[in-house]
Amino acid sequence: MIRRTKCSSVAILALVVGAVVFMGHPENRVRAQQQARAKEAIYKCDTPGIQLEGVLTQRTFYGPPGFGETPAKDAREKVYLLKLRRPVTMNPIDDPKAKTCWDAFPHVREVQLFIPDESKMDASKLLGKAVLATGTIRESDAPSEHTKVTMDVKTLQAK
Repeated sequence: MIRRTKCSSVAILALVVGAVVFMGHPENRVRAQQQARAKEAIYKCDTPGIQLEGVLTQRTFYGPPGFGETPAKDAREKVYLLKLRRPVTMNPIDDPKAKTCWDAFPHVREVQLFIPDESKMDASKLLGKAVLATGTIRESDAPSEHTKVTMDVKTLQAK
């Protein structure tokens, strides 16, 4: 039989409070965030040949004319999404004359995939599975683009 004393309860309480204070200390949170970012891949916008790994999913969004403002009249758009295995950061390109990719997008966890029509049949067989998508990532700039970052897919294969 275990006997609890006031002293052991106080010691346990002090240990728990110490752990909470240590984990919640701002320096420790910053260090944990820096370590997480260090593992995060960083890509430049409009760079071909980028490989992203994740689970292929499909989702339906409202389309024209109202993109959700008039659901009874709006079209339904099925899009392919890649739920990334690890978040990535997309930075703008260094060209000041560029017409796209002005912003940085840190910690991206989901990317809309634009898959060529001739490959969509093969892509539908990969839904719910881990895949490797290779292509060019860019900043979303059209109403039919439903994530902040999209990818024009060159190849899509099971992982």
